[in-house]
Amino acid sequence: MTARRSRRSVAYAALALGLAGSLALTGCNSHSSKKSKRSSSSSSSKSKKHRIIGGGAGAGAGAGAAASRDRSMCRPIPGSFRFVQVSEPSQVIVKYRNKTSSSCYLYNAPMLFRGDALSKDGSYDSTKPVALYEGAPGFMNGHRIQVAPGATAYATIPTKTASDKGKAQSLMYFGVMKRHEFSVQRTATPVHFGQYDQHPSIGKTAKVSDWYLSLNRAQSATNSRPVK
Repeated sequence: MTARRSRRSVAYAALALGLAGSLALTGCNSHSSKKSKRSSSSSSSKSKKHRIIGGGAGAGAGAGAAASRDRSMCRPIPGSFRFVQVSEPSQVIVKYRNKTSSSCYLYNAPMLFRGDALSKDGSYDSTKPVALYEGAPGFMNGHRIQVAPGATAYATIPTKTASDKGKAQSLMYFGVMKRHEFSVQRTATPVHFGQYDQHPSIGKTAKVSDWYLSLNRAQSATNSRPVK
């Protein structure tokens, strides 16, 4: 009888130890699982933060690149351009001088707006620029020249007919063209011709050439070189 009780006590003790061990393992596994979930959540949060920060940096880099490209374009600064009327053969020469300390780019042709083609509010009508002698730029095949500091670029407007010549302008708007688009970059600059200035005569049917680094090439493009 005593031996049976002793064996039963030993069995109960072993069962108790087994249950205690199982509970301990369950608790450890639960704690480990919670810790793993917290770690995974924290890692995911950090990953999201990195993605957001990275996206902002990429956007900033893109904006910086766009700003850099924008700065490389020549600016229509007052005093950097002028119009010269020539009588033989009849034409108007457009000159642009780079007055900055770094090179800049001119695309295609000047964007010119006549003062007699103003919109109702008195500003230039962006839908009525002087036409292009060499045609509108196409996608990925635009004309471009690099103007060094202090250098001059030229474009010509032949005025061989009465409608090309029109009447003398007391106001013109001068702008630079976008890279692959027949539209003005930002806004055009007004040019007022005073009493003692030479007023260029540019009519409704006049057309302006592309930009060139020499007057000879600009005149050749419009067949308006002087006859020697």
